[in-house]
Amino acid sequence: MPKVIYEIEMNAENAPMIDQLNRLLLGKGYTEQAAVPAKSQTKPAATKATAKATNKVEKDTGGDSDDEMSMVDFKTAVKKAKAEHGEDFTTATLVANGAKAGDPLGRMVSAIDTEDYAEVVALFVAGPEDASAIDEADEFEEEEEDSSEVTAEAVKVAAKAYAKEVGRDEAKEIMNSNGAATLAKIADCTAKQLQVMFKAFTA
Repeated sequence: MPKVIYEIEMNAENAPMIDQLNRLLLGKGYTEQAAVPAKSQTKPAATKATAKATNKVEKDTGGDSDDEMSMVDFKTAVKKAKAEHGEDFTTATLVANGAKAGDPLGRMVSAIDTEDYAEVVALFVAGPEDASAIDEADEFEEEEEDSSEVTAEAVKVAAKAYAKEVGRDEAKEIMNSNGAATLAKIADCTAKQLQVMFKAFTA
């Protein structure tokens, strides 16, 4: 016997149509109470979906709180460095770590990667002594005289600037060939190794 089968999605929009079909097919035996559960079932589903979406938002929002240093803290460190060591030292340190020379101080701060905040602040705390060591090293041509002036921090600054301009792989290659697998290992290098790296990064 031929049959016609209709499929209607059970949701709030189709509720009036389902109600009319039930009345036509079931007649007096149909009551509006049969349609009530369909409406009540759709609402909890929406509530669960909303709850899941809310939980996701809360999780995503909470992830940012794990950062070691916020931009607000970094700006405070920049202002302190400017007050204690002068604007020239502060901007030079920012430029060496990725900021563009000639930009306003605020834009320079925004150009620094968040993962580099701690290291830049360490340079601020160390003061302009490292920067002066770089200037003095450039004035001497003899390797022995230079090696006594170049510090590990100065090499780190030069390495980061070199990595941003030329490439991280090239900077790592120079470091590895002089006994420094990472930036942290530069502090363990000899004075001669520091001088060789510094010359390679600033050539």
